[in-house]
Formats: sequence, C-alpha cells, structure tokens
Amino acid sequence: MLNGEPGKVAAATPDAPEVAAADGEQPPGAPDPQRLTAARARLLWAGALVAAAVALFWCYLLQSRTAAVNSDAAGMVLQGWDMMHGNVLLHGWFVADVSFSTFEIPIDGLVAVVHGLGPDVAHITAAIVYTLLVLSAALLARGTARGAEGIVRAVLAGGILVAPGYIPGTHVLLLAPDHTGIGVPILLTLLFIDRARERWWAVAGTVLLLVWAQVDDPLATYAAAVPIALVCLVRAALPLVRRRRPGWYDAGLAAAAVVSVGLTRLAVHGISAAGGYQMHALKVRQSIPVSLWGQQVKLAVQNVLILFGADFWEQPTAIRTAIAVLHLAGFLLALAGLLAGIACLFRSADRITQVLTVGTLVVLVAATFATHMVLLQGAHDIAVVLPFCAVLAGRTVGSWLARRRLQRLALTPVLTAVLAGYLAALGWAAAQPKRQAETQQLADWLVAHHLTDGLAKYWAASSTTLSSGGQVLVVPTADLGKQPYTWVAKGSWYDPAASRATFVVAVPGPGNAYAFPEAGVRQTFGKPAREYRVGQYVIMVWDKNLLLQVSKPGRA
Repeated sequence: MLNGEPGKVAAATPDAPEVAAADGEQPPGAPDPQRLTAARARLLWAGALVAAAVALFWCYLLQSRTAAVNSDAAGMVLQGWDMMHGNVLLHGWFVADVSFSTFEIPIDGLVAVVHGLGPDVAHITAAIVYTLLVLSAALLARGTARGAEGIVRAVLAGGILVAPGYIPGTHVLLLAPDHTGIGVPILLTLLFIDRARERWWAVAGTVLLLVWAQVDDPLATYAAAVPIALVCLVRAALPLVRRRRPGWYDAGLAAAAVVSVGLTRLAVHGISAAGGYQMHALKVRQSIPVSLWGQQVKLAVQNVLILFGADFWEQPTAIRTAIAVLHLAGFLLALAGLLAGIACLFRSADRITQVLTVGTLVVLVAATFATHMVLLQGAHDIAVVLPFCAVLAGRTVGSWLARRRLQRLALTPVLTAVLAGYLAALGWAAAQPKRQAETQQLADWLVAHHLTDGLAKYWAASSTTLSSGGQVLVVPTADLGKQPYTWVAKGSWYDPAASRATFVVAVPGPGNAYAFPEAGVRQTFGKPAREYRVGQYVIMVWDKNLLLQVSKPGRA
C-alpha cells in the first residue's frame, strides 16, 4: 500500500517502465554531450580548412598567372605528362640536379591529365603546392595545442606565409618547382612525428617519409634528415649523461634519419639501373674565402627578405614598396621564432621546435658559407627557411602570446591589422594582369603554319612545346644547334628516327638567351629553304631532318 491508497503497490511490475535517471545523469543510450561537442569542433576545423584551402588556392592561382611560364616549369609539366602516360620512372629523361619526381612532377601530371596539356598546368600545380605548404605549416605550428593557444599558433604561422611577395616572390614561390615544394613533404614528415604515438611503426613511417622527400629533392637531406638525426641523437644521449635510461624512441628516430639517407641513395641508383631518369650531379663548390663572408651574409639576408616578401629596396611603385614594408612584420615574427628556438634549444624546446631550429641553421649556414650566394637564385636554394621559421614563430611566439593575457590583448589589434594587410596584399597581387607563357605567340604561329618539329635554345624550347599543347616539339640544343642540351629533356627527342626537325628558332644579330644568331645557324645547317619573321624571332626552315646533324646525347 502506498499513501494508504488501495490498489497501489510499492514495487514496480515487470512491465513497468524503467526508473528515470537521477538528476544530472544521461539516460542509457543517450549521446554524450562532450563527444558531440568534440565532433562539432572537428567538423568546424575541417570545414574551415577546406574553405581556406579553396580560397587560398584560387588567389595563388591568379597570382601565379601574373608570371610567365618558362622552360623550367614547362619541362616539369612535360615530365609529369609522360609519367601519367606510363613512363613512371621517366625512362630516357635527363632531369636537373633535382628530380622532383615524387611530389611536384606527379602533381603536374595529374593536373595535365584533368586540365589538358598547356601552360596553365604549371600555375595550377604551383597554387596547389603553395596552398598545401600554408596549411601544413599551420597544422604543424598548432601541434598538439588546443583551444585558444592552438588557434593562435596556427594563425600566426599561416599568416606569415599567406601572402607571397609579388615580384620576385611570385617567380620564386609560385611557378616552377625549385626547392619551395619540398617544404610540404618535410612538414608532413614532421607533422607525422609530432602526432604519432611512440611506437615502432612510427619509426618505420618516418623512414618512408624521409626517403619520399629526399628522392624528390636532395635538399631534404640537409633540411630534414640531418637535423632529425642530430636532434634525436642528442635527446637520446642526454639521459645517459644524467645516468638514466636512454629514450628508445628518439634513438629510433635518429637511426631512421640515418637509414633514410642510405635508402635514398639506393632508390636513386635503382631508378637509374632500371632505366629511369638520369640526374645531373650536384655541383661541388669550393668553400667561400673568409674575405667574402660579409658579402655572402648580405646576400643571404637579402634572399631571406625576398622569401618573406620584404624586399623593399628598389621596388618600382609606392604600393609595392608599402606591401614589402608590411611584410617586414612577418619577417620579424619569424626571426623572433628562430631566436626563441635557439634560446630554448637545449632547455625546454620540444622535439619539432628543435628539429626546425637546427634545420634552419644548417640550411642558412651551408648556403652562406659553403656556396656562392647569388641574389634571387639563392632565395630558391634556401626556400625551406620560409615555412620553417613561420612554424617556429607559431610554436614559440604563438604559445607565448596565448599564455599571457595582457600581452595578447595589447598585440591582438596590431596583429589583426597586419593580417588584414597581408590578405589585402594577396588580393592585390591576385588582381594583377595575367601574362602569357614566354613563347606563346611563337607556339601559336608554329601551330598555325603546321611546323611541328624544330630546334631552339633551351629557354625557347620546352616553353614553346608546352604552349602549343604538345602539337609542336621544339628540342633544346646548344652550340648553334649542333649539340643536345640535356637539362630537363628527353633523349628520344634527339633521335632522327623518331622525329624530323625541320626548323630552327633564331634572331637577327648576335643572338640572345632564347635564340641562336641567324648567321651562325646558316653556317651550321646551310641555306634554309624558307625564312619567316615572327615577332623578335626568325624561323628558318629546311627540307631535311636537322637532327641528322645534331650530336647524340650522352649521360648526364
């Protein structure tokens, strides 16, 4: 009896509903609010990344199109096209002293298959690669941090990279693969190390990723494998000094880096032995005399400023000078990140910060004191310094800001204004006029006049082939057309049984970087059957196969 009322029983019958959950508890089977919140946060992050990637890609594509595609970029696209049509190992190709065969060239090939063979492939690939560079840098800067700190770190690193300088920044960062793209495989390798659990498979995965990067570009050996080996070896050995058990994971990563160098050499040798591409040997340069160190340091600083878009000297217009001065903010933040990385290198720095710091120093010291630094070209050689220092700024300066509320409140309006300026600079650069490929007019004329095979200097060769959509093959040659120029070229192009070259691209007078002198070509091949003037060029045409008079290519 309950409350004295008849017919009411105290105990529930078997068919009665279950007792309601206590206050504050979720009913059995109900979704966990914390998991739902975490899932929503992950979806928001993923959606934000996708939206940012699409917007950035479009802006970088437009900015890339403001630079003319040249034969370096065109040769890479032609390699990718050949790779996607079954020549995976690039059999018969003479590549540069860097292959780009495991990252940039496959992207070129995939884009060419989808888009069609043409100069715009180089622009699309450059935009894809730089977008990946910005996003991977932001993710690596964020690391394992969550909440406000993770956002500040990611935005700071991504913001430094978000707006490449216009000229010459577009040419350095948003055109042909030239040591910029290798930053993506390196950052992805470090992201894997940062996020993976300390297991044997993480060590094995590091080996594979490092081999992937080093086969693509030998710069990865000095920028990634060497720093990882040095940092992790020291981290593994320090416990021994303190009479503790050494960390097996750091020892494993150090061994992985060393093993990856050997495996890379075996892989490159195996590609060559299997009939794949032939790569030119890296030029061994003598060490720089001490008397030239000052000039070397000056050039290195100028090239670093070019990378960060802060090359404010000799800018031709006020708006470009203002944009370059604005980019000094990113350079100073990156410098602060590098100095912070050096300051805490042997104390409180985490593994990734240590690797990035050592990698930056190795690249800068080697480029400054072991090679002849050249303005602009040197910016290509040290391109990884840009994403490395951006990530360092995020992981050091970003963390410092996130943990100091007063400083964060004071600097947030300033940094927000700088970021807005960067985005405005990106929009301005993307809005500049589009430029044709360097030899587009020549390619159009050759297609219209059904001249399909010929010879030219390097800078007018592959760019014309690509600009014609592959309808014309212009073979790169040297020595007035008598010698093959095997730099990003295919050996079969010089085979008279496979091709019939009937014209030479020349110019009146002494010749230039794009074409041979008309008189010299006439001495080499005799009097042409016909001659045409196309812009600055003279197209000299014969009724014979000129490849019969061109030497056969040897080994690179």
